[in-house]
Amino acid sequence: MRSGKIKIKVSKTVQKRILNGDPWVRFYQMKDRKVSGSAGELGVVYDSANKFLAIGLFDPYSDIRLRILQTRQPVIVDRDFFMQRLRAAAALRQGLTVEGTTGYRLVNGENDALPGLVVDRYAETQIVKVYTSAWLPHLPILVALLTEEFGAERLILRLSRHVQKVDAGGYTDGQVLAGTPLTGPVEFLENGLRFTADVVAGQKTGFFLDQRDNRQEVRRRAEGKTVLNVFSYSGGFSVYALAGKCESVTELEISRPALEAARANAVLNFGEEVVASGRFSQLQGDAFEVLERLHAEGRTFDLVILDPPAFAKSKKDKPNALRAYQRLAQAGARVTSKRGTLFAASCSAPVGAEEFYRAVAQGLKSAGRTPRNELKTGHALDHPVSFREGAYLKGVFLEFSG
Repeated sequence: MRSGKIKIKVSKTVQKRILNGDPWVRFYQMKDRKVSGSAGELGVVYDSANKFLAIGLFDPYSDIRLRILQTRQPVIVDRDFFMQRLRAAAALRQGLTVEGTTGYRLVNGENDALPGLVVDRYAETQIVKVYTSAWLPHLPILVALLTEEFGAERLILRLSRHVQKVDAGGYTDGQVLAGTPLTGPVEFLENGLRFTADVVAGQKTGFFLDQRDNRQEVRRRAEGKTVLNVFSYSGGFSVYALAGKCESVTELEISRPALEAARANAVLNFGEEVVASGRFSQLQGDAFEVLERLHAEGRTFDLVILDPPAFAKSKKDKPNALRAYQRLAQAGARVTSKRGTLFAASCSAPVGAEEFYRAVAQGLKSAGRTPRNELKTGHALDHPVSFREGAYLKGVFLEFSG
């Protein structure tokens, strides 16, 4: 990379947004769109008086041209800088291991002031996922810090689809950056429960770490209940329901590998007896189709969990996503017992929380159900939110009385 810094100018409106916490400068927001540079170079934003406003990492391959690291005061971006950011992130999460949790998000990108970078910890293995090529030139420093200062015995690199399509700088998705090669899924603890995750081929980095608090809430509510876990993936909610002494849990998932992983996680915690006894069972198929069939058969469950994948990847997907959330809530409510509880969640960032809650409410109305109580939930401790677009996760527990 060049030793100099890329000079970027933006309008007063964008300057104000940056000072209010927006961590991105998009291509169309740059006054001089002919500005060029290499991925990972430092770019400096100047205000209307030609004074320093912010510094960040430049990415010529992304519509987000600059991911801001620091505003207002100039700073030297070096090993010490990254060390301080990583220490701040680790300090926020220091209580999790006391709770019996060794699987959590150590760095949550923009929300931990390291935009475009995610680090997930699975016990001694850490996954570094980059969403911008701008981080690739800085990986040697990160590898050194994470292994020497933050306890990583093995580091695995995951590249976003965008980075894989442009210039990955010779790096490959799933590459071992430090430590011994993987021989299979990694094992970790969450609130004292045991899980395994395929950190190379699994969704996200192998496990949905962001739902930890909602899983714990399911555990609290599960005793004596029949549970239906829709979009069960690797069975996180199911294991918590079993730990909460539910009467039974039924998983509904279209992916056979996911069902196999979920069964393995259930057996890991409760032995083969949990399957042989009938407390744990699985249904494979499309969620909407199977929910309709269960309703037609008159089957109901005391606790129904709806945790689908993102229905909206961008704003253009939002109308269809809202209709899908409404339809799913309706289908879920129809198989929830008269005095049961329905949990609905959304991880679609373009869908706002209130929009999601309205869609769920409309679905319940269509099903002829009215909740007597509700609990809305958001992000867990290790998934902090520092700007509007960072608030993607929302959920609601809905209790019925008849």
